[in-house]
Amino acid sequence: MIEHWMRTDEREDVLSSLKLFIESQRMAESDDSYWKWSVISLHSAVQSAMAFHLSVGNDLLVMAQEDAEAWLTAHYNDPAYPETRMDGFLNLYRKIKANPVLGYKFSPKGQQGRSIKALNTLRNEFIHFMPKGWSIELSGMPGIFQDCLGIVSELGQANVARWEDEVQFESFRRLVEKAIEVAISHESH
Repeated sequence: MIEHWMRTDEREDVLSSLKLFIESQRMAESDDSYWKWSVISLHSAVQSAMAFHLSVGNDLLVMAQEDAEAWLTAHYNDPAYPETRMDGFLNLYRKIKANPVLGYKFSPKGQQGRSIKALNTLRNEFIHFMPKGWSIELSGMPGIFQDCLGIVSELGQANVARWEDEVQFESFRRLVEKAIEVAISHESH
């Protein structure tokens, strides 16, 4: 058997999540069940963009607080490094607002704070779905999506020098533009 590997990182995850968001929004034009995948893929794109932004130089800001403390303890006392995990979505959002990274600190505009919480709530409901009947108002989703895509765009552009190369950054820029375009197209539905 020939080995086949997939390589990814937070930058590539932003790109692949945006691609899936665009595709799921296109599919949602004829099948409402694809809104679920739009929510999940956009959540992934936002989370990866926040991790990408916060991880400059090290991953301590991306880690949950107790993991960062354990890692620092290990670093200074030389035992084995602990396993670490990414902090929660809303904690990462708080961190991008509170911590300047390379001289840039995210400042929400308009309803972005409300939209990021709505996206997280919807994503959690989809991922941890309990058996139930559930009706979701779709008319507000394009606005939530546009607000969250604005965050992805701003974080990606604030870190332009940290993309692998100009080609990767241009791919990001085009994908964000297309994602915003397909989200806007759903406002009239």
